[in-house]
Amino acid sequence: MKDRLRGALGLDAVVPAVLVVAALLITLEPTIFGVAISERQIVLGFFGFLGIDALIERTGRLRRIERRLDVLAGVASHTASAGDVLRARGTFDRMDVLISPARHSVLIIGVNLEGALACTTQLVALARSGATIRLLAMDPGGAAIGPSAAMSGVDPAVRRGKITQNLELLRKELSRLDPTVRARVFLLVTDQVLPLGAVGIDEGTSGGSLIVQHYLAGTSVEHAPMMWLRAGVDEPWYNRYLTQCVSCLTDAREWQGPHA
Repeated sequence: MKDRLRGALGLDAVVPAVLVVAALLITLEPTIFGVAISERQIVLGFFGFLGIDALIERTGRLRRIERRLDVLAGVASHTASAGDVLRARGTFDRMDVLISPARHSVLIIGVNLEGALACTTQLVALARSGATIRLLAMDPGGAAIGPSAAMSGVDPAVRRGKITQNLELLRKELSRLDPTVRARVFLLVTDQVLPLGAVGIDEGTSGGSLIVQHYLAGTSVEHAPMMWLRAGVDEPWYNRYLTQCVSCLTDAREWQGPHA
């Protein structure tokens, strides 16, 4: 209320009001102390008032811009904490909700693709609509399983069995697709210790995004730090992490089964 009252009583609001009142009075052909005012004096006087009004309006506008810039400068100078960027897995929506905005592609990279199993129905629907789906897990028969399991503090046999189980469940579900649709779905494995897990949503487009999870030694996936990066906004980090995802796909092969 005070701000509105202050604005109504500001010079940039008062001067135009004075001009209107003066115009009305002059139509009555007044005299000041017995001296008549000529039309030329009236016109020059109004031009002077208009110049003053324009100057006051410009000055007021510049002051408002300066105040807003000061506010923005204060926000920009605020140092973001790690908690503003890194998030726990539990703070994200379910996988089916996360990939729902996708229209062109979905990329899921994970040790055992547990997240992909949670949204198989949505992945199949996206593939049928024309989207490309790429799923990458660690090769359960590869040499990298040992170091990866040691880093995570799990039994290599348990990890190998879990990966194989999930891959077979996914392969069975995807095998039901029409061949033309199946050609847009890639179920891949790689024999390397994955540096990260990731969910890419239209990741190759200007509106794409990446949800990245770092794998830390001796840290469960529930407590591993995650962050959400957006193309064109979170640069150069978005492209750097996208390049990392592409590197994970290098030398990957199509999963054909545990005995292939």
